[in-house]
Amino acid sequence: MIGRAIKVCSTKFDGSPHWEFDCWIVREEGSLLVTLNFAGQELKTWRGPWITPYDTHNHFWTDRWYNVMRLQYPRGGAFDGWYCNVTTPMEFDGETVRYADLDLDVRVPARGEPEVLDEEEFLENSKRMGYPPKVIERSRAAVEELLRLARDHQAPFDQR
Repeated sequence: MIGRAIKVCSTKFDGSPHWEFDCWIVREEGSLLVTLNFAGQELKTWRGPWITPYDTHNHFWTDRWYNVMRLQYPRGGAFDGWYCNVTTPMEFDGETVRYADLDLDVRVPARGEPEVLDEEEFLENSKRMGYPPKVIERSRAAVEELLRLARDHQAPFDQR
């Protein structure tokens, strides 16, 4: 059902809260769920409330170890780029999207080269929270896949 409101709840690998926000379903297709949330909306974060400046299309998959957020300023404003979180594959029960954030991120600006972020946080948390070798391997592979897709302008990075 397009337009239905749902919630996104992410945690860190140890189960501690990370992000929580409401959004609306735009598309469900196979393993992909695309949602939308709007500039000016308050999101709950581990640091406290944050007001997003972007209209954001969130791309979540049940079979990929990342999600991708397309960031655009409101009312037809400038396209800022994509922010990609390396995560466990999402679980969706029809009301709530859930996943664990695994620290590594990839920023893909509207113009310019993609960059990998939060390597130190990943190394620290993988030790502190005891990421299994499979999780570390999948996280590294997710970064490589995101970089390849972004550089080749393949979906979802083909939407400018």
